[in-house]
Amino acid sequence: MPKSQYIEPKKMRQAGEVKFTPIPVNQYKKTVKQELAAKNFTKDDLKRIYHDMVVIREFETMLNLVKTTGAYNGVEYNNPGPAHLSAGQEAAAVGMAYMLTVDDFIFGSHRSHGEFIAKGLRSIELLDEKRLEKTMEEFFGGVTLDVVKKGFKGPVKELAKRFLIYGLMSEIFARETGFNKGLGGSMHAFFTPFGIYPNNAIVGGSGDIAVGAALYKKVNRKPGVVVANIGDASMACGPVWEGLMFAAMDQFNQLWEGDMKGGLPVIINIMNNQYGMGGQTRGETMGYDVAARIGAGVNPEQMHA
Repeated sequence: MPKSQYIEPKKMRQAGEVKFTPIPVNQYKKTVKQELAAKNFTKDDLKRIYHDMVVIREFETMLNLVKTTGAYNGVEYNNPGPAHLSAGQEAAAVGMAYMLTVDDFIFGSHRSHGEFIAKGLRSIELLDEKRLEKTMEEFFGGVTLDVVKKGFKGPVKELAKRFLIYGLMSEIFARETGFNKGLGGSMHAFFTPFGIYPNNAIVGGSGDIAVGAALYKKVNRKPGVVVANIGDASMACGPVWEGLMFAAMDQFNQLWEGDMKGGLPVIINIMNNQYGMGGQTRGETMGYDVAARIGAGVNPEQMHA
């Protein structure tokens, strides 16, 4: 140990009780008009948010139709097999991504197409055209860009959106023009220039990998935070709890000094869709009703749940 910490037995063994503070849940009730009046968002902001949600839903609809019927909008394509869709979770993905920058990393949940697209669209919105062009041209020598720019006439950011959607779709369909040359597929797609890191075929896999990425940012003084997107059922997985314990280690406060003092820049974002592989989490497989209560048992700050 680099330091010694004295523990006073009499103080530690005094009678008392552990107190928890209330954790707010389901508090957001504002309407679009209220958000506009408060100037939290502009009309253009809200249009982009809605646009991104629609893009995600249509992408998942397309993928589902290809997998189940072998066609989409009259275009036949044979690609049977599993697809872990996130239809219905668009708002959670876009809401998460809309508050992030390109310097922020996300790691996907078991159903991460929506998170991938949301973070990609947000990064495209934030990046300037020169950087977008450079990113697309240099990525794998431009093989993905060469496909999407054929016959395209329009602004760079619209081209970048085509690049994002095609790169992910091509990856899921195991094609060489995919973001990972088709070797990652649906469960391991990523695009690091936009801060998008892979999900994991292991349920809850991002719950500990993302913590390692946050430690990297901290010790190297890198900007941005890391988001671990995980599902509610993943709270039954051991690696997730290892990640929670590591993220909340008190040595960050007690032993680290100067600008290194304080916790890791990580957010545990639980996509609570009320079910897991084997059944409902609430009232069936897990001993809690609201996932946020888990934070109360981890550290005095209740993980800011």
